[in-house]
Amino acid sequence: MTKFKIFAAIAILGTAGYLFYIYSTKSGKTVLVHHPVSQPTTSRKTVSHFKEVPDITLTVRMSSVAKLLKYFYCTMMRSGTLYWSSQLGNLGLILDKESKDDHKFAENLQKYQKKLGINISFFYEPLPKDKRVLTAAKSQPRGYNRQLYSSFIMDEFISTPIVAWIDTDGKFTTPVTRDNIFNGNKLRVKGMDTFQYTWLGSWSRYTERMIGKHMPSDFMTYFPVYIWRDTITNCRNYILKHLNVSTIEEAYIRVASTDYIHMSPVNTIMTYAFYFEKERYDWHIDIRDVDLHNYSKLHKIPNHELTSTDMSPDLHVTLHEKYYKDDKNIINRQAYCAAVNNTVLNMTQDIQKMCEPFKTNEMWVLFEFCNKVKQEHLTTWCKNKNKHCSSMIKEHYDKTRLLVNEGVYKLDLKKFKVVEEAANFHKIKCPPFL
Repeated sequence: MTKFKIFAAIAILGTAGYLFYIYSTKSGKTVLVHHPVSQPTTSRKTVSHFKEVPDITLTVRMSSVAKLLKYFYCTMMRSGTLYWSSQLGNLGLILDKESKDDHKFAENLQKYQKKLGINISFFYEPLPKDKRVLTAAKSQPRGYNRQLYSSFIMDEFISTPIVAWIDTDGKFTTPVTRDNIFNGNKLRVKGMDTFQYTWLGSWSRYTERMIGKHMPSDFMTYFPVYIWRDTITNCRNYILKHLNVSTIEEAYIRVASTDYIHMSPVNTIMTYAFYFEKERYDWHIDIRDVDLHNYSKLHKIPNHELTSTDMSPDLHVTLHEKYYKDDKNIINRQAYCAAVNNTVLNMTQDIQKMCEPFKTNEMWVLFEFCNKVKQEHLTTWCKNKNKHCSSMIKEHYDKTRLLVNEGVYKLDLKKFKVVEEAANFHKIKCPPFL
């Protein structure tokens, strides 16, 4: 039996539906190319704290434009090398097939993956057959239209059971534990009532047009967004049926071209999951100060009302760097000091000195995502920095301390230099991380 067949068998035993999306065939509507440039250098079968966890791909859809490259290297990659373990899964980058610069970016980055200790797979997406996709949303540039459209076909590239979806400007702030991803065998989902922002109305109208359902929450308030891969497949198929079209390109063009509408595929896919696959996910939705009954009525979710079990607090492992003001990198220093505190790691005198001011600090930032817009739980779930949230922070670091002491996370700051060396290829200079 091949390695793939062994994994498939394990997947079947773990969660229903894996066989479908492991062996699912291409729709035939879009020709897609999968081109991993390297094979994994570690085996989760022989050494892994996460050996009972289905395979995950930390997934980024990007292209090699200067702004995205700077975020990718200086934000996502530097923090990811510290706080995302290769034992969890590979980093998967979905790039533009026709772009020579994207291929050069991949060839350069491939050279550094061994030093970084991260297995990287590269996937190349061809241009959509119907070029109207690139200009469908008139309020968005061509590249962003393409990225939004691509969100609905990620499952055609990523083959692992779980897609951990993150943007280039997602910054990890702590080692990731199993419990940050799962509750039992359900993937954790975080949402928040941010409907006071005008763009949420546009996102909700887009979602309603795509799947005929109102958004129950804003799911663009945390990274990574953990999604069963076949949820993306199922959502896309549902969209085709709902809109009575034969391709996702047709669906995207029809909906995106109306009313200068703004889109959020994350919200569309997770709204689909809420209505049709709710039992596969563990929901943590912060409805702020709204009454539970009124919230369900206000957001038009009849027969799918939220319950108290859908609203328990949960913490974050990332910030949204683009929308988080921290000019002096205080969060980076505090986060690193919290991660190494009381572990077996030997800290240099410089690091000990850096960490001294943070010894008595709690990492309340784990309940924040953005601060330039109000996306935090410090005035809701964790109001007055209550004992319940404080105990969650302590419990999280008790678990990460074990991971560090067992060598799952090495917290090696030397890897920053490797990331920055790779960035030099593009003439990118990252500001100091700590």
